Amino acid sequence: MKKLGSSKWINIIFSLLLAILLAAYVLSIKNYSNNNSSNQYSSLIPEKKETVSVPLTFRYNSDDYVIVGGPSSISVNLQGSSALVTAAKNHNDISASADLRSLGAGQHTVNVALSGVSSSLTATPSPQTVQVTLAEKSSAKKDVKVQYDSDKLAEGYTVSDTSTDVKSVTVSGPKENVDAVDYVGADVSLNSNTKATVSTTAKLVAYDKNGDPVQVSLSQTQANVKLTINQSQYSKKVKLQAQATAGSLDNFDLTLDPSTVTIYGSSDTLNNIDSLTVPLDLSDISKKTTKSISLDKPSGVDQLSDQKVSVTITPKSSN
Repeated sequence: MKKLGSSKWINIIFSLLLAILLAAYVLSIKNYSNNNSSNQYSSLIPEKKETVSVPLTFRYNSDDYVIVGGPSSISVNLQGSSALVTAAKNHNDISASADLRSLGAGQHTVNVALSGVSSSLTATPSPQTVQVTLAEKSSAKKDVKVQYDSDKLAEGYTVSDTSTDVKSVTVSGPKENVDAVDYVGADVSLNSNTKATVSTTAKLVAYDKNGDPVQVSLSQTQANVKLTINQSQYSKKVKLQAQATAGSLDNFDLTLDPSTVTIYGSSDTLNNIDSLTVPLDLSDISKKTTKSISLDKPSGVDQLSDQKVSVTITPKSSN
């Protein structure tokens, strides 16, 4: 009887172990089947790679600094499901930024951060870092000067008066650029053979003392301008004469183009003018240089046939 009972318990234990082994085997088969099915399903979803261009913004202390030379956009390489990549490209919700708020003046290399990217996509900015210069910010108020091409006026017609609703503007930007601004021009575009008074909207542009544009920001970018145009009764051709504001004329050979201009106005005014001076800064000129100089209209003169003169300056020592 004892042998029979012992045998019964052995059978029970053996059956239990066999059941556990069978259960483990079935579970492993099921997991393998699920994983294999999942991998097969994933492989059925088409993937896509795409490169998109996104705007790049800079975070910095705009009260004290300005950005110089930073890119306005970068490329972003996208990878993921075809549908998500296509949606990201079409909706264009991705943006890039670079944080310079803790930095001071100088050149810096900063990381590019992305936002608006789906968590299911892989997105990499290109480049991942950008080189940016923070420049000390400066501002100044500059007078507005109305400018126009007098060659577009009909022969014998002059601009007797100019007016603008903007007398001065504030220019801001890198200190070096702001210091270089001499005036802000209200540039009026005229049609050929203009005879009638012109009222128009003119673009405002900052210029240096040589009449070359300077890259700065303006508090206003346009002005309403009026040119009063009348037929002039008197004209006179006068010579242009160089006048050194720095340096000596004796050390240079000068060529002026044109060398003469025609002035228009009343006879009393014209009788008192025989020449116009062209101010030249000859400091630091060591090689042949060409400058474009704006001509100042003498008081009482209605019009100049040319508003600018090209001056070629050649040091005599280089001949």
